[in-house]
Amino acid sequence: QMILDAFEKIAGYPVVLTFNGDDFDMPYLHNRANRLGVPPEDNPLYMMRDAATLKRGVHVDLYRTFSNRAFQVYAFSNKYSEYSLNSVSNALLGEQKLDYGVPLDSLTPEQLASYCYNDARLTYMLTSFGDDLLMKLLVVISRIAKMPIDDIARLGVSQWIRSLLYYEHRRHNMLIPKRDDLNARFEGKASTDAVMKDKKYRGGLVVDPQKGIHFKVTVMDFASLYPSIIKVQNLSYETVRCAHGPECESNRVPDTSHWVCKRRNGLTALLIGSLRDLRVNYYKSLSRDGTLGEIERQQYSVVSQALKIILNASYGVMGAEMFPLYFLPAAEATTAIGRHIILETIKKCNESGIEILYGDTDSIFIKDPTPEQVQGVIEVAKADHGVELEVDKEYRYVVLSDRKKNYFGVTTSGKVDVKGLTGKKSHTPPFIRSLFGEITEILADVASEEDFERTKVRITAKMRECAERLNSRKIPLEDLSFNVMLSKAPSEYTKNIPQHIKAAMQLEHASSAAGDMSSFIGGGGEGASRKVKKGDIISYVKTVTRPGVKPVELARPDEIDSTKYMEFMESTLDQVTSVLGMDFAEIMGAKKQSALGDFFHGG
Repeated sequence: QMILDAFEKIAGYPVVLTFNGDDFDMPYLHNRANRLGVPPEDNPLYMMRDAATLKRGVHVDLYRTFSNRAFQVYAFSNKYSEYSLNSVSNALLGEQKLDYGVPLDSLTPEQLASYCYNDARLTYMLTSFGDDLLMKLLVVISRIAKMPIDDIARLGVSQWIRSLLYYEHRRHNMLIPKRDDLNARFEGKASTDAVMKDKKYRGGLVVDPQKGIHFKVTVMDFASLYPSIIKVQNLSYETVRCAHGPECESNRVPDTSHWVCKRRNGLTALLIGSLRDLRVNYYKSLSRDGTLGEIERQQYSVVSQALKIILNASYGVMGAEMFPLYFLPAAEATTAIGRHIILETIKKCNESGIEILYGDTDSIFIKDPTPEQVQGVIEVAKADHGVELEVDKEYRYVVLSDRKKNYFGVTTSGKVDVKGLTGKKSHTPPFIRSLFGEITEILADVASEEDFERTKVRITAKMRECAERLNSRKIPLEDLSFNVMLSKAPSEYTKNIPQHIKAAMQLEHASSAAGDMSSFIGGGGEGASRKVKKGDIISYVKTVTRPGVKPVELARPDEIDSTKYMEFMESTLDQVTSVLGMDFAEIMGAKKQSALGDFFHGG
């Protein structure tokens, strides 16, 4: 009767939300109903190979949705880095799952009911917060991509774009080309060499950073650079390397053997260009229009975000082999033109006496430019390349290391920006992440070069205090843990077993005899049994005992390898402290440090 009551509830709603319902809730209900003899016509669930849906309604599995990098990065700005209900809820709602401190199989019926109710409440809140932001995004993207809402919630952005392109092909009575026909036009080879491993062609340009501390830095950003290039340069699978002969072959793509058609407009260029113009010229500006009401601005903002998600992936799918309209020359042409634009912009800046400190794909860091210089660069980019350059950020100062895509900055409003530095990453042990955060807060107070000497004293004291707590084993195991999500089950690893997999295997071995329901619901507490699977977060610590790691649940404080943690702390903090003229070994040994002035470039 409980199953039938649940089915009656499900049938009363057009949308059913779950978190990991495709893998657990829905299959469990469906199979349980079959075992109890519920007639198929009374079962509202329909099971597919890797998903579960409703015969009359929509099932949205939010685990699949929040695991989608497009939503994680572009809709929610990387606010969460792990995909569990607890992690996502904590990051977006500031709330967490109930924790009674004991395994789930030890809860009273009332406690278990409260636990499950809270999980359901959090799942609903993830779609209703921010004025139903996520549900509105799903609906808008569904309309743009011409796909059902449950497919949008489950599938990656490349499949949204495929659906949209296929729809436009049919609307224009165009044949959808075969993969073999596209491959035959470029023989499967790129005309540029990839810089990054596992890439088939060269990507965006990254200009070597000028290591040091730089005051009064302006960051200028090319608005939607790659979508703009696709539009302006007419890049599409049918226009790049077209068959029209010398007339078009003279229209060369810089630094490649490719050319672009002069006779016709490409479908991808028209489509992506239209979406880009809609976002930049209409929805984005209206979302910031102070003359409109808050609700109206929010509606425009949702559409702008949805378009941004699709636009940011539009270039990447061209060079993704799994994409049905994969055409390497189109992707290669996009990045080649992007590099050309950045290089030409830097050249113009140098000719105008503007100092470039760093550049990365679609942005440049400029040292203390005048308003006239900034406006001049914007006008040149528009006139020469047809793309829009705009001021993205104004930094009071920026700390650049010698590593690309790694920097620390404080904006003129006092906001701290940390990009690519290990101390900010989610897998970094909380105690090091906390120390890194304290150091960045100290640096946020710096207003001049003279402030750095006082700042160094405060940073040194913090680092020594942390090292002393580590060596005396006063830091809780939870704060020492590395937290890594499993990309596949431990059983799938046979060679080169990573440390987090070694810890997962120990956890499975220690709890192999338990096998209770808590492993499926997500039990916690010491001694809780676990069935370790893909998507689980494994928390482990480095130990002096073999094999060098242990899951937090099984480790003891006296097993902690302090030396390994000191090494990790050094490598993490060195990305910032080395630029300040601070040496980790000298800090720990209280030796004299080098002069900070050696590390400034032009004040």
